[in-house]
Amino acid sequence: MNNYNIDFIIKKLSERANVIAIRTDTVYGLICNALDKEATEKIYRIKEREKKKPLSIFVKSVDEVKKYVDETNLSNKTLELMNKYWPGALTIVFRKKDDTFDHITANSDGIGIRIPNDRELQLILEKVSFPLAQTSCNISGENEYRNALEINEHMGNLVDLIVDGGEITNSIPSTVVSVECGDIIVLRNGAIKIDV
Repeated sequence: MNNYNIDFIIKKLSERANVIAIRTDTVYGLICNALDKEATEKIYRIKEREKKKPLSIFVKSVDEVKKYVDETNLSNKTLELMNKYWPGALTIVFRKKDDTFDHITANSDGIGIRIPNDRELQLILEKVSFPLAQTSCNISGENEYRNALEINEHMGNLVDLIVDGGEITNSIPSTVVSVECGDIIVLRNGAIKIDV
C-alpha cells in the first residue's frame, strides 16, 4: 500500500492474474487487464460478486470503443453523448460485438464502457495495449472503501497492489445509461446528470 509510479502500476497490471485497487474519478475501484480471464475471475472472487453481474471496462478513446461495440449503437446522438461527457463519470452500456468480453459481461449482449477523467488512469490507459476491467472496491452489497487503509484492512491479502490516492469524502458512482439503436435510457443516476 503506497503511492507508486505509473510504470510500476503498469508492470503489475501486465502480469498475469493481477488485480489492483486504485482511486478513480468516482470511487476506489478494482482494475485489471480486461483481456486476462484469470484476473477478471479474481475480481469476482475478491468482491464475492455473483457471476451474473457484469463488470465494465475503462478505455482510452472513442476510437477504442469502436473496436468492441456493434456499430448500430454509434448513432450521432450516442457520439454526441460520448463527446459531451467523456472523459467523465458516465458509463455507457452498448450492444457489444459477438463473443467480445463474454468473461466479464455475464454472457449478455451488452458491455459497459467509460473513459475515466482521473489523470492517473488516463496515463495508464495511454501506455497499456488493453482496456481495463473495473468495478467498485468493496465486497458486494457493502459500502465502497473510502481510503487505502480500509482497502488494506478488508482486501490487503487479496489484491496485488493498493495505490493510495487519499481519502474519498463523497463517493458517488458513475451515471449509467444504455444505448440501443440510438435510444438512450438512464439505468442509474449518479455523478453526472443528463437529459435524454
